[in-house]
Amino acid sequence: MRDKFKRECFFSVPKRELFEFHERDDAFSLLTPASANIEVETTASTLAPSDDVVRFAVKFGPLRFRFENVHTVYQPFDLFVDEQRKGLFSEWRHEHRFAEAAWEGDPASLLTEEITFGHPLLPFVSPLVRLRLGKLFEYRFEVTAREVHRKRESEGGGAGERVVVTGATGLIGKRIVQILLEGGSKVVALARNVEKARKLLGDQVNCVHWDFSKPDEGDWRRHLGEADAVIHLAGTPLFQRRWNPAFKREMEESRTLGTRQLVDAITTSEKKPRVFVSASALGYYGADPERVVDETTPPAEDLLARICVNWEDEARKLDAHGVRTVQMRIGIVVSKESGALKELLPLFRIGVGGTMGDPHYHINWIHLEDCARMFTMALGNPEMSGPYNVAGPSPVTNAEFGRAIARALRRPALMRYPVPVLKIIIGEAGEYASGGPRVQVAKIQDAGYRFFFSDLDQALANELGV
Repeated sequence: MRDKFKRECFFSVPKRELFEFHERDDAFSLLTPASANIEVETTASTLAPSDDVVRFAVKFGPLRFRFENVHTVYQPFDLFVDEQRKGLFSEWRHEHRFAEAAWEGDPASLLTEEITFGHPLLPFVSPLVRLRLGKLFEYRFEVTAREVHRKRESEGGGAGERVVVTGATGLIGKRIVQILLEGGSKVVALARNVEKARKLLGDQVNCVHWDFSKPDEGDWRRHLGEADAVIHLAGTPLFQRRWNPAFKREMEESRTLGTRQLVDAITTSEKKPRVFVSASALGYYGADPERVVDETTPPAEDLLARICVNWEDEARKLDAHGVRTVQMRIGIVVSKESGALKELLPLFRIGVGGTMGDPHYHINWIHLEDCARMFTMALGNPEMSGPYNVAGPSPVTNAEFGRAIARALRRPALMRYPVPVLKIIIGEAGEYASGGPRVQVAKIQDAGYRFFFSDLDQALANELGV
């Protein structure tokens, strides 16, 4: 009997640097926490197959189990494998896979750790093994990140620039801030609730009060005047509640008036940032499923399209003041923490998932990691300006999206929730739940972006940990 355990983690370094860390003589010792009760006796001098044997003992209360592992596969910068030669398990094979993606000018890596193990009493042993492995790899990823990012910064890899971020406490903003810190940037977060922002973002981030509805409060203008770059994400979540006239007004004003305040502050500042990257949405193109659109396609005329147009127009005013502006039209972000996927997961888990709205509309999805790294790419790539579609290269139909979630969770996708039903549940916003046109992303690929996830099944597997 066999079981599999898999964990993945992203790092803001090329895969060569990540692989070379694992080749360090002290790597195995560094990656072994004292709390794991593991006694390392001997280590290998190479990750390649050799006569070297890794010997260690694991304590379980009064019991002590000895293990001997050897390296069996070695593909430099891509893969190495170690397997148990002697020990408690009938089989133990540990694959370490390294992938590289994001902007070609500043690549990042995905480390996949996958262990296949067997034991005669697997149903009883597996839960304990998985629990210990979960804690072990949480520790290992933390140590690895600290070591590789510290090494990069000590060698001058950190940008050291000051970046102001609005919307930093949101799903995309939190990940962008983390990536910026890993790259050595000094981050200033403009937030309505400073205390909440500090708790979420940590002591490395300078959190400053800014509320678009109370622009005279706070010292945010001074920080904008000191910024080398700005990422503007702030805006009231569109599907936070039912769309009554007051909320529709807030949806638009939080974007247009908020952007206008930042732009006005920058234009009157002596020092101006070199780049202003602002969020927008694929709602710019409307909801017609028959359209195939790119950044040259004219906008639609519905509510969300008008909001996007006005939002982008406010940001583009900085072009006249010598600031490079980039507008990021974001699609459906695949994340279990927020957004469409978070709302759908409970339905699928209890077996009543399916298609939300018209099955033929397109879902232009993107993994959170790809989304966040497109924003940081826009900071660093001086050739980028104007609008970019932030979506994956392989959109799916609404029906296919539901089936993909069902496959990931091993649940059925038999239900169909027509638009009229959705409008009863969530109001006017139900008209947009089906998706929209098919969106093309050649422009951002031509700018040098390489996707971590171009396949929805792989993106869901990574996000859901399956």
